[in-house]
Amino acid sequence: MRRIPCKLRRLAILVYWLVLCFYGQPHAGAPLHGAKAASMGTAFVAVADDPSAIVHNPAGIATMEGTHTYNGVTAIFPTTKYTSTGGESERTKFRVFFPPHLYLCSNMKTEKVSFGLGVFSPFGVGGRYWDKNSPTRFVSIKSTIASVAINPVFAIKATPDLSIGIGFFYLHSLNTAERRVDQSIFGADTAKFSLEADGGGWGYNLGFLWKPRENLSFGIAYRSHIKVHQSGEAKLKYIATPLQPFFGGRKFETDIDTDVDFPDLLNFGVAYLPVQNVTLSIEAEFGNWSRFDKQEIDFDKEIPAAGFTDCTIDLDWEDAWILKFGIEYRLKDSLAFRAGYVFVETPVPDRTLSPCNPDSKQHNFTIGMGYSSGKWTLDWFYCASFFKDRKVKNETLTGEYENFIHYLGLSVGYRF
Repeated sequence: MRRIPCKLRRLAILVYWLVLCFYGQPHAGAPLHGAKAASMGTAFVAVADDPSAIVHNPAGIATMEGTHTYNGVTAIFPTTKYTSTGGESERTKFRVFFPPHLYLCSNMKTEKVSFGLGVFSPFGVGGRYWDKNSPTRFVSIKSTIASVAINPVFAIKATPDLSIGIGFFYLHSLNTAERRVDQSIFGADTAKFSLEADGGGWGYNLGFLWKPRENLSFGIAYRSHIKVHQSGEAKLKYIATPLQPFFGGRKFETDIDTDVDFPDLLNFGVAYLPVQNVTLSIEAEFGNWSRFDKQEIDFDKEIPAAGFTDCTIDLDWEDAWILKFGIEYRLKDSLAFRAGYVFVETPVPDRTLSPCNPDSKQHNFTIGMGYSSGKWTLDWFYCASFFKDRKVKNETLTGEYENFIHYLGLSVGYRF
């Protein structure tokens, strides 16, 4: 029995790997917040002419007369393929995620002051589900993230050419992670280890929209960093018989606490109308992802002999840029065609890349249409997200990852 504690060191490493997966893969800049903006590659900070400006640039709602609603949903179809150095490969299970967006804005029958309220997913909804017998199973079977924000904003027309918007928002996020634990060294089948936690935090956003000429506009928007305190539970099931004295049986549960740092984002861009029915837009986004430097998880019940202790995991994410280009061609007042391109840097270094967050550089291509009739508008878009194949050699899991994501979205607007 004296050899068992030495074997338990392996469990400590397994706890490390699961915590590494607990972040999942949050995304900023994904086309989730409105079909018109998404169809233009989300190059919208200097356009901001529908209620989704609450997300992209809150100053934009000051330029809209009357009361508007704009609601919809985006369907996300992600797929990831992992290939080991030995040639064994596995694809994630088919899943579709449906983050919604809901906006209301009004100038409240004034000329200079507007109010807006948005509900949306700032860092995405989704995750990866691997087969229980996948070569990734001892690192990840499941990793998911869900985020929702409630964001009231105010905007004023400081001058006829300059609008300013400011708001605050509450962000709620949920993270889950699950993996299998190899207990063959103890002569037992695999155990199941899972983490789940959720919580919320507060932040603010602001924006400026300047139109020096009728056919030219400049926009800048900032969304603050948020520290979300999450509480939840860790579970270990089907514990091998030699380990049960340490855990008090075949099943072990404990409460956990952790803080998740979501980055601050800075967007700036310009929109230009070379002719009356064409809008060209370009935008850059800076994400302060270096805030993802580490992950700390506190276990309410610690078992030092089994490696079940408070964890601090180095993530070492890096700051990253996103470049966006969009175009809109209005065939007539009621019909518009749109397209866009987005280049996305990855903030995830090779050292901490895993099956939970196999991110890489992206090239996104978008198309869409808009139709207006009376007080109604209907927008739709499609986005194909091409990820660069990525080979990594690290302590977590060496191999090659291939990713692709389809996005399909619809938004409906109404002007009162």
